[in-house]
Amino acid sequence: MNPAKSMIVIASGLALAACGQGGDGNAAVADNTTTAGAVAATPGGATLWNSGQAKPLDIQVAHPNGVVLQVTSLQSRQTDTAVGIRVINGRDREIDLNRFPNNRNGFLLLESGERLFLSPPASNARLTVPAGQTFEGELVFLGRLPMVRTGVMVLNEQQSGDNQYTTTPGFRIDLPLTEPAQ
Repeated sequence: MNPAKSMIVIASGLALAACGQGGDGNAAVADNTTTAGAVAATPGGATLWNSGQAKPLDIQVAHPNGVVLQVTSLQSRQTDTAVGIRVINGRDREIDLNRFPNNRNGFLLLESGERLFLSPPASNARLTVPAGQTFEGELVFLGRLPMVRTGVMVLNEQQSGDNQYTTTPGFRIDLPLTEPAQ
């Protein structure tokens, strides 16, 4: 599948999931996995993290404002990196996970200092989650995740991680990127 079409499919799925539409609430996701045991290499010869395979994750972070963010998967692809998430907004007001979409305050920070910036869907660039709703889908970050050992997913970089009244919660979530020895 064409990478541009993949991002449109993902963006459409996120928009539907955020609105509580789209069947079971799961975003439509393109199948970009490689066959088991294969090492995925990019055209330039670089190797993808985890051989390009989606890695299931079970990380949950609760913000003091009543929002729970769950990280469900991570996958490096040829041109982007996808992080599966579920956001449960337990507040009586909507929240934004990408308050300033043009300021690049959502990214994956790698051990090298490199940042893979968030590419939010055009239909919901602020990643708004309505009050009392659940948002489920993939966040797409521009660039493939290289073979690294540590990384942090940052959402709303300059926002508070501990303000119980904020509608723009800040998250810094350590990602387990160390691959098992082969």
